[in-house]
Amino acid sequence: MPARAHWASPGDPGLVSLNHLLLWQRDAAPNRCLAAKREGRWWRASGAECFAQIRALASRLDARPGDRVAILSESRPEWLIADFACLASGVADVPVYPTLTAEQAAFILRDSRAVGAFVSTAEQLAKLESVRASLPELRWLCCFESQEWHALLAPAPGAGEAGFMARLQATRGEQLATLIYTSGTTGRPKGVRLTHANLCANLNASTMDFHFSDQELRLSILPLAHITERHLAYVDMLYDAATYFATSFDTVAADLIEVRPTVLVSVPRLFEKVAAAVRAQAHGGLQRRVLAWALAAGGRLSPYRLAGTAASAPARLRWPAALADALVGRKLQAKLGGRLDKIIAGGAPLGKDLAEFFLALGIVVDEGYGLTETSPVIALNRPGARRPGSIGRPLPNVEITFAPDGELRVRGPAVFAAYEGLPGETAAAFDDGWFKTGDIGRQDADGFLYITDRKKDLIKTSGGKFIAPQPIEAQLKLGGLIAEAVLVGDGRNYASALLVPNWDAVAARGLACPDRAAACRRDDVRALFAAEVAAVNARLARFETIKRFALLPEPFTIASGELTPTIKVRRRAVEQRYAALIAAMYAEPGPGRDG
Repeated sequence: MPARAHWASPGDPGLVSLNHLLLWQRDAAPNRCLAAKREGRWWRASGAECFAQIRALASRLDARPGDRVAILSESRPEWLIADFACLASGVADVPVYPTLTAEQAAFILRDSRAVGAFVSTAEQLAKLESVRASLPELRWLCCFESQEWHALLAPAPGAGEAGFMARLQATRGEQLATLIYTSGTTGRPKGVRLTHANLCANLNASTMDFHFSDQELRLSILPLAHITERHLAYVDMLYDAATYFATSFDTVAADLIEVRPTVLVSVPRLFEKVAAAVRAQAHGGLQRRVLAWALAAGGRLSPYRLAGTAASAPARLRWPAALADALVGRKLQAKLGGRLDKIIAGGAPLGKDLAEFFLALGIVVDEGYGLTETSPVIALNRPGARRPGSIGRPLPNVEITFAPDGELRVRGPAVFAAYEGLPGETAAAFDDGWFKTGDIGRQDADGFLYITDRKKDLIKTSGGKFIAPQPIEAQLKLGGLIAEAVLVGDGRNYASALLVPNWDAVAARGLACPDRAAACRRDDVRALFAAEVAAVNARLARFETIKRFALLPEPFTIASGELTPTIKVRRRAVEQRYAALIAAMYAEPGPGRDG
């Protein structure tokens, strides 16, 4: 571990600003680089090269301290160059998801009063040009793929390094660093004001227990407009890790094998897809029995793997687990590149069953939890403190409490102070200094936290029973046949479900479905999913059980508005789009009340 990282300890203020982090990049270790695939080859820029480009861009940035500049781009090295040029100039940057429409992007630029915007491609440039008339404060646009951008990165004559370094050193923690707009699963997006101190406090506390070498390599697959990926980019800088940007979510499988990362952080959707693929490949009777045996044998060694003592476990546990690893685990590990030793899931519940599935096959996935408003990490499973199904223990600089209804509330130096221009929303987000997360949870006797559901997502049946949909949806997806599930039933007698089939898994079961819409109504296909629903129902309380389900031929997408840019389901959008289908499920002769 680099010597400069040893300051991170409870009570130590550590890093003061993100610009202090940038100071280290001039003399970064050789492993440090940003990399992206261009025309089939990986293009790399060292830490020193990135530092020089940031200094050049900062000297030419058309913005004054206190201004806001937007970044509308996919994750790529230029994103971070623009980010730090803004930070070095005292400018707060405003990330914008590249998947947003022109009108949605315009709202964010207008609300943040952005004076300029960096964009990734000609397509994104055209998007903002189409709404520029509605953005009176926007003075300029700069495309990463233009000659103008490359000219801005050229060495700047007369731009003294000493003065630049002094400005970085003088950055105050309370200075606004970024304005991140929530993705808006409900309501209008809100701009979250995060300072250098907010982001650094989280960076200081979230990495302490992970053992970073001087050869770490992370495959970046989340959008940098998301707070988690932004946080991880700063972690990479802190430990001189190499950051490789996946071209898209669709290329991740190939990138994992080619890049062979040591660090991977993703939303649960990736791990669900991997688990579904493993189960789908075990389509024969013998293969299914081998997988079931391997999971059982590996599962018996899981407590030792969690504790980091697998090598000293009893031989009667080690030997069967070693055979299970040879038969199944190593093949799965190879698909993930073969070198991963730090794997973290966040953004949505991973689920205890899915965590235990990977653990039984020798892969430890540490689940974490946080929000944009908390910069982001609140709690995290980490070496020496792991419990599947939990989100880990709170970070050492985070205080927690629970409201009477079970809502988790937090406070600490990483918690934001205000929403941009929304004093009423800001006041409503706090209660006596505690930030209201909106998540229902509990804490066990050993200090591990569990999130049971979103407060606003709870389904209240007409019988007065509350159903937490997310754990049930996670169970439905675990078997591999169901790619996505959304529970409905608020104000109804019972719960029903909208299910998106994993059509590859359906085909592996011997059911050809060339016409997916027609297949959703076929008796043989519906029987397959009825069995999956029945298996989950057997583990639920009577009032939670799914009485009706409908199959959807196509997956949810960002373009259709059913997913946020961070791949979270927008429940209200799904319910609105399939309102007629939901109504039809409840129009059938009812199975009885929910009691």
